[in-house]
Amino acid sequence: MNNVNKLAIIGAFRAFGGSLIWPFTGYALFTVFRIPLSFIAIYYALQALVSVLSYVVGGYVVDFIGRLKTMMMSIISSSLFLFLSYFFFHPLLVVIFLLLQSFSNNVYNVANTTLVGDINKGEFKKLVVSFSRVRVGINAGWAFGPLLGSIIFQYEGFRMLLLISSFILLTPLIFVNSLPDFRGGRKLLFTVHREFIKFLIPTFLTFMLMSQLGFSLLTFYTEVVKLSVEDVGLLFMVNGVLIVFLQDFIGRHLKIRHIILGMLIYSISYFVVGFITNFLFAIIDVIFITIAEMIVSPLSQAIASSFTKDEQRGREIGIYGMVTAIGRLVGSSYASYLMSFFLFSPLYLWALISILGFLSIPLYLLSIKRIETNG
Repeated sequence: MNNVNKLAIIGAFRAFGGSLIWPFTGYALFTVFRIPLSFIAIYYALQALVSVLSYVVGGYVVDFIGRLKTMMMSIISSSLFLFLSYFFFHPLLVVIFLLLQSFSNNVYNVANTTLVGDINKGEFKKLVVSFSRVRVGINAGWAFGPLLGSIIFQYEGFRMLLLISSFILLTPLIFVNSLPDFRGGRKLLFTVHREFIKFLIPTFLTFMLMSQLGFSLLTFYTEVVKLSVEDVGLLFMVNGVLIVFLQDFIGRHLKIRHIILGMLIYSISYFVVGFITNFLFAIIDVIFITIAEMIVSPLSQAIASSFTKDEQRGREIGIYGMVTAIGRLVGSSYASYLMSFFLFSPLYLWALISILGFLSIPLYLLSIKRIETNG
């Protein structure tokens, strides 16, 4: 079994355990602990601050001690923090432990993405194909995690989800030791390519939009469209299953310019959410959201990795991961804030959300020539 396939299998177990809880975390804070939406927005803002720290620290750790040790420490600590959330099931403690679990999870993501770059030596086409393959594994877990999570959440509660997820997240330890290890340089200071920084600006907006496939859609569809939690779990499953079966094929045919097409599909699909009134239309829309995701996500990772240098790859990927994570979390916070005013005014709500994607398109166009030169 080659190393990319091993990373895909590890990603499947991690995604399965993580997707049991993460689509429902904001919703659980809202419905189980009765935390107001405005405070949930603060929770996601705190997640953003944790992401800044975790990705910066993770980049240094990955380069200094190596990819594999970082992965092992992250896997163990992620599981431990979820178990402690289960054991001390109090709103404040759950929030603290979930923030710490996010820290560990983000450090692992730096190691994983960096290792893909190490294995492929910066060759753009191989990077796209490899990131697509890893996403197949991740979404094999994502395909069934939210559906199972919605059922457990509905009948056993959020606390049981935390316990089950904590055990599942230990499984990847079986595979980690068989992967190759790499280290970067040990200099504290490093420089980042100016064009890489330019690329990170639309990347931030992109991941703000991508974050809506979670708390935002779950809350809107259950509170406004009146779908059940299980129905929304099925939507998440459709997303995962499509990626499992189509991502590898799509990844082999992607070119750098396709990121523009992907963002256009993303933006239109989220704008259309404001017109959805039933489960059938929701399924059709999530199919288009998924197509956009299969185009944008591997291209974004491959472009970022193509900018990195061997001696500082972990730290540069840490910066990229920091931007994407902050984008996701700020996106969730932004949507949560908007819902405080426009939850029952769907056209305003989803127009304000989809504009994030439309704004990213000209920014990608401005940097596309330089990105193509690097590709």
